[in-house]
Amino acid sequence: MKLMSEGELLDEKSWKKLAMHTRCSVCHCRGWKLMCDSESPYVITSAFLDSVLFSTPCGTCKHSLGRHLDSIREKKKNDVRKLLLMMSDAEKMQERLIGNESSEILQIVQQTQRALTKEIGNGSSGGLATCSFGLPPFEPISIEDIVSNFIINKSGGKQKELENITETASNFLLAVNDWNIPHVKEMREKLSYSKLLYYRIIYARWLRFCSLPKKHESLRPYCVIKIFGRKFLITLLPFFVIDLKERASFVEDQIIEKLINFASDLRKNLSSDDSLTNSSVMLNFPEGVSRPTLEQGCPIWATESHLDITAHFFEADLASRESEQSNSSTHLEVGFVNESLMMRFIARMELTRRASKPPVHKMDAFEVDVARSEVSRLEECNGIISFHVISNNFDADQSRQKLTWLLQLQCLFSAQLPRMPKEYITRLVFDNRHKNLIIVKKERGVIGGICFRQFPTQGFIEIVFCAVTANEQVKGYGTRLMNHLKDYHVGAYHIYHFLTYADEFAVGYFKKQGFSEKIAMDKKQYHGYIKDYEGATLMGCQLHPWIVYTNFAGCLKRLHDLYRNAVKESFFEDQKKCPGVENVFQWHEGSLVPYAELPGLEQCEDELMPHEELEHKIRIILHKLRADKSAWPFLKPVNAEEVPEYYGYIKFPTDLKTMNERCRAKYYVHERLFVADLRRLFNNCFKFNAPKTLYYKAGYDLAEIARKLCQKAFPYLDIYPELPDAKPEV
Repeated sequence: MKLMSEGELLDEKSWKKLAMHTRCSVCHCRGWKLMCDSESPYVITSAFLDSVLFSTPCGTCKHSLGRHLDSIREKKKNDVRKLLLMMSDAEKMQERLIGNESSEILQIVQQTQRALTKEIGNGSSGGLATCSFGLPPFEPISIEDIVSNFIINKSGGKQKELENITETASNFLLAVNDWNIPHVKEMREKLSYSKLLYYRIIYARWLRFCSLPKKHESLRPYCVIKIFGRKFLITLLPFFVIDLKERASFVEDQIIEKLINFASDLRKNLSSDDSLTNSSVMLNFPEGVSRPTLEQGCPIWATESHLDITAHFFEADLASRESEQSNSSTHLEVGFVNESLMMRFIARMELTRRASKPPVHKMDAFEVDVARSEVSRLEECNGIISFHVISNNFDADQSRQKLTWLLQLQCLFSAQLPRMPKEYITRLVFDNRHKNLIIVKKERGVIGGICFRQFPTQGFIEIVFCAVTANEQVKGYGTRLMNHLKDYHVGAYHIYHFLTYADEFAVGYFKKQGFSEKIAMDKKQYHGYIKDYEGATLMGCQLHPWIVYTNFAGCLKRLHDLYRNAVKESFFEDQKKCPGVENVFQWHEGSLVPYAELPGLEQCEDELMPHEELEHKIRIILHKLRADKSAWPFLKPVNAEEVPEYYGYIKFPTDLKTMNERCRAKYYVHERLFVADLRRLFNNCFKFNAPKTLYYKAGYDLAEIARKLCQKAFPYLDIYPELPDAKPEV
């Protein structure tokens, strides 16, 4: 059944997924299901979609899957795509509900997910029109208008003073708009009971209309400064100032200081002057002076360390990613390393590290690079070298130290880049649109630097000049400098692309720093923005948001050492010699030698068990387990409504029904995968339930049966379902 013409974006799988969420055109069935008692349609594998036909009847209403699409087919392509986007967001939210986030967040996510599901079922692609805690705007006059009235009052309407304060006002608006407001649990001890109740409403509105749309494209995004007003500012400005002070180390001191003063003055005025929040009084800007806007602002909150961003991301989305991995049909089982074995690995690594190290071979590039990185890292820790981001802002009162560093950097670039005109270097180094990351060494001054220009709206920066003074090269300073630049942009601006034109002398350096001639960005994003240089090679580097580049070499070294020692600990006979190998090849002259006939490899199998035979054995085991009287707790997934804490405690849930579906989807390509799932099934039971419960007793009895069945079916396997030390007490 072909639903769309060639070249259109929707495939059959997308249509099938839509059918599972939309009402039947003939009856009142809320969505196509394979069987009446099937669980939520959000767990839909690719193999399942391939096996379902458009003629397959619904288990609820008996009408075909195609009948559930009649109303959708009549819609425009853009409306169908919107429905697909809504469906994708609903699935993500459903997965997020399994996580261990706070109840305040999960409650809003659940409400939004249910509203999306309802709209999809009705075939409505116009977005969510209702909300239990109101629709924006929530106050008669917005933060944006309050700030505009405030700066006009503060400047007295004088054009010059108004122009000076507009920049700070723009920074303030962007900072408030991008600020992650404190969680409700953080405010319980800081606010009175009545204020806390109102703050819960503020937080719910902010989460639903400002935060969630950043991750879910089907939700309409709103700006904080346009939907909130005086009450938001009065409640949160003190905590806003506290957070500004904590992030002072990531932003220029002058910007932070101005923002703190601006926020403090605004709060005083809001408490004493009602005219700022009077919706009938809107002050006009003088001609030629623009209102403060988000676009003119400098990012503040993006300047937090991307270590914190990564940690928050992992905490928030850990459950959903683990669920994706465990449900994926292409996911391979990773060998489990128990705690005692891991401790042996680490102990061996520590002993090796403390022992006298052999001299590094001159061709061991990995060890040499790590050693250089470590030297520069230690120098930075000891205060011998330091890194600074500086730029010329044309302010007469700017620091003389900064101007001195800019002059030293200009001289360094002129000396190290003789082909570049000095006037051109001077113009760019002192241009306020360009920034400079410099290395300052004690008693020497600037010994290296990178001049770059940011294009935040395009998502990249251009590296214009990069150099280290001649007598400080080959010490790891260049790599350390580039790594600091990467961390600065990942953590401070969420920019993940670097571009540069490298001459024939610089190509090698940039390749070592991860640059490539294959640009990961679309040409439309950077064409016309960066400067072209004849005879130079355009190179790009894509950054990863989870990597701390200044620690990258050391982390790789530790992983390398751990792996090497793990191999030695696990295979302590790695130097064992098995005689007779030469004779084996003589006996099999001109033909392949079976693994089992090689001395030392007697236990290796030449090939895996044929899939049909393996699947047959697995089906028999599953059938016997499901038929047993002790299988009742494991026949289907645990109901999250009946046992809400289960999915927060058990990270990798499974059940006999899911295992049966995996078997049909050809997931178990090896018997180890199947046995690993069985082990997980019983381990989850023993971990969650006490020995005095009937669930524990049923799991123990069924695990005994499963162990015997697996030993009989797979006699050469090295893992089987395990029984716990504690026996059931029922």
